[in-house]
This record gives sequence, C-alpha cells and structure tokens, in this order.
Amino acid sequence: MNLFRTTLAAAAAVLVFAAAGCSDSADSGSGSGSGAQDATTEAPLPTGAPSTEASGPESPRTADDTGGAITIPQLPVGGGAEDTSVEEQCVNVSWLQPDLLRDNDVRVTDVDLDRPGAFTLGGRCGESPGCASFRFTSGADTCSVAVTARGNGGHATLTFKGQVVCAAGKDASCRDLPTRVNPGTVPLTQPDSPSTETTATPTG
Repeated sequence: MNLFRTTLAAAAAVLVFAAAGCSDSADSGSGSGSGAQDATTEAPLPTGAPSTEASGPESPRTADDTGGAITIPQLPVGGGAEDTSVEEQCVNVSWLQPDLLRDNDVRVTDVDLDRPGAFTLGGRCGESPGCASFRFTSGADTCSVAVTARGNGGHATLTFKGQVVCAAGKDASCRDLPTRVNPGTVPLTQPDSPSTETTATPTG
C-alpha cells in the first residue's frame, strides 16, 4: 500500500515537472522568434527614386546662340596720304559704308600692298590708331598706316581684308554682309623727284 502511494506521488511529480518544462520551452521559443523578426525587419523603401542625370555630350548650340565669323575679302574703305610730296607718308583710311556697321563690328585681318617694292608699310601715324587689327565700329571708322616711298617711281594700292563676328541672334542677316560690300582701295603716290638746282660758278 505504501509502495503504491509512493509510486503515484513520484509519477505525479514527474508530470508536473514535465509540464513546467514544456511551458518554459514554449515561452523561450516565442521570445526567440520575436527577437529574430525584429532584427531582420527591412526598412521601407523610399517612395520616389532619385532622378538620373542625362549622360553623353551636350547638344551643340545653334549659330543664332553663338554667332559666327564671316570673312570679307576686301573692305569698303578709302582715303589717302596726308602729304604725297614726302617719302614718309601718313595714310588715313576711312570706312565708306556706315550702314554696314549698325549691327556688326569689322576687324581688319590683313593689309595688302600690290607693289611691295614701291612702298614699305609701318604702324600707326598721326592721330588715328593703326589699321593692323583695328576694329571698325559705328563710333570708330578711321585708322592709319605709315608708309615709306622707296623712290623708284609709280603708284601703288592698299587693300584691306577683314572679318565680322556675327552678333548672337543676327547670324542670318550677317552672313550676307560680304554681298553688300562695295570693295574699296587706298591709292599711294610716290613723291616727285626733287629738282636739281645749279649754281653758277663765278669766272675771273
């Protein structure tokens, strides 16, 4: 009788102990699962993706944006030397078509002499700036060239080549500028040979 009670008591203790162990295991598993979920939860993605910058070279600008350079083979100029009776002469050169300078400036790119053996060219002279690289504008239409006559007779001619940089937005009207130019020249004249005076030699 005592043995039977002892056995029942032992069995009851085992069942209680087992039940308590199962309860602890379930609680522990639940906590572990919750912790793992919290650790692996991903942050929400942003609703708008950043814009991607365009790749590749930029589109070239049009001529109306940047303008363009137009060559004028022979500028509409005239003028002459202040004094053709001397070897060292100062030649004033003037622009003859002021209407062409309303919207555009014209820079001198070359000064040509058709007879280099008759004259040599120098820099500026007198009151006007030198013609080399001079920019004709509506407010500045005269430049100068110093020339030296070589004394071998004859005449010569100066011509001027230029370039206009078309103003932005005026490219179309600027490109026909050379067709509206009336080419001009500047004549050069050799001085007259000095007269030879003879002096009579007294006799006796």
